[in-house]
Amino acid sequence: MFKKEYLIETSDVDGLSELKLSSLFRYLQDAATEHAELLGVGQSKVLNNGMFWVITRYSVSINKMPSYFQKIIVYTYPGEGQRLVLPRLFKVTDEKGNVLIKASSSWVILDRATHHIVIDPFKDMVLPFEKYEGEEPLPNKVQSAESELVESRKVRYSDVDLNAHLNNTKYVEYIMDTHDFEFYKKYRVKHITINYNKELLADQIINIRSNHQLNEFISGDVEGQNIFDANIEFVER
Repeated sequence: MFKKEYLIETSDVDGLSELKLSSLFRYLQDAATEHAELLGVGQSKVLNNGMFWVITRYSVSINKMPSYFQKIIVYTYPGEGQRLVLPRLFKVTDEKGNVLIKASSSWVILDRATHHIVIDPFKDMVLPFEKYEGEEPLPNKVQSAESELVESRKVRYSDVDLNAHLNNTKYVEYIMDTHDFEFYKKYRVKHITINYNKELLADQIINIRSNHQLNEFISGDVEGQNIFDANIEFVER
């Protein structure tokens, strides 16, 4: 199990001095990326061979969101691989070992030229997987619901990552920005599941839709093509 410590700084918190959900996703992504490098399946094995990692689903359960200047520890490890999908698990604790957040994710490796899933990308190399009691279940497919347009948003230069598409953490920013600050004074995220269904590229305009419920269904589409689906459970503070 890999672990990485963070001190939560001003750039990572919101107006309530809590860690932003998008910052949490960035912490998880960075820890996963660093661990992949240590396992030998990072840049030299994947990017330099015409492939790239893509996350397809996330499930995150939040007991308590950490706050400004708090030290936290992000733990991550690969789950047991499936034929095409590579799971990765996470937990976030405070310095005393109290579990604040649990998360699971599903990843695939795509060919950079064709954007098709690569079968056996590591040439029969088997990633060492781990399993622990109390893990976050692997993310399910989000079930759609009736929803209406909230806003349309253009993908800007600063939104894209090294794969030249919208980074998974930016999706979270887009989702969270559909509510105002007054809403977050009253409600917090207890659970979120995201399905990343299609790449979103620079300069595309995404239409974001919601059913406006506390058990919220929210989705994004570009010219009728579904880009992402998410389910968010909000609870009162």
